[in-house]
Amino acid sequence: MISQQKYQILSNRQIHGNYYQLRLKCEKGFKNSAPGQFVMIHLSDNYFPLLRRPFSIHNVFQHETGNFCFELLYKVIGKGTHILSKYQANQWIDILGPIGNGFSMNNSIQSAFLISGGIGVAPMLFLVKYLLDNGTHCHVFNGGRTSEDVLCIDTFQSLGVKVNIYTDDGSAGTQGFVTDDLNEQINTQAPDILYACGPQPMIAKVSDIANKNNVPCQVSLESHMACGMGACLGCAMPSNDSHTSYFHVCVDGPVFFSDRVNWTRFSSQI
Repeated sequence: MISQQKYQILSNRQIHGNYYQLRLKCEKGFKNSAPGQFVMIHLSDNYFPLLRRPFSIHNVFQHETGNFCFELLYKVIGKGTHILSKYQANQWIDILGPIGNGFSMNNSIQSAFLISGGIGVAPMLFLVKYLLDNGTHCHVFNGGRTSEDVLCIDTFQSLGVKVNIYTDDGSAGTQGFVTDDLNEQINTQAPDILYACGPQPMIAKVSDIANKNNVPCQVSLESHMACGMGACLGCAMPSNDSHTSYFHVCVDGPVFFSDRVNWTRFSSQI
């Protein structure tokens, strides 16, 4: 259930480079949020920035103190995230959420590949933990431009998850794109499903590989949005469905089965 309230910040720490992890205290009900959902943050009590900013839910857990917490993983890119990075422990921040439709999961999924690029890894930790709790074998493929953009590796490995790392410049893992040997990996041991989040070209490539190998694929899409409620229509996305020309990432997603997205039209409007 979506709610709007102020949450107390427990920590806001720099992971490395421009990446930060924000931890907040929340009510017990927030633990019912689903992997793939997101929140909208009002970053200032002033008029700037006027609009809220969307952030994927990175993790939800019960702290050793007994408090329920949730975490957001974000990259400082513009003025909004710069403001967010200046928040400190014990401050309060206005949040709307959890919002959207998360990843679809069921007990029949025995194995899953999780593919992410850069900050697209943000929803994957929450998803991995959920899948592991339900007995699903997980294999993570994590890519970035440089070693600074490859995140959460130690956390995934501490959970016993196999991780393949890729960087454009070869500074960590294998040099190349995260999708480079995905087709080979599927042919070696096909998973029941692919989950992906990251830059649009990466997701489009994952979708194409999934389609050619007849493997179901769910993608979490990143989009600019002003409201998170379907009112502004700013996050419209071309659809393959016969009954509608466009979806809206905030209310219809952010997670979709990849064959529902018209990737040709989507690419042309980026």
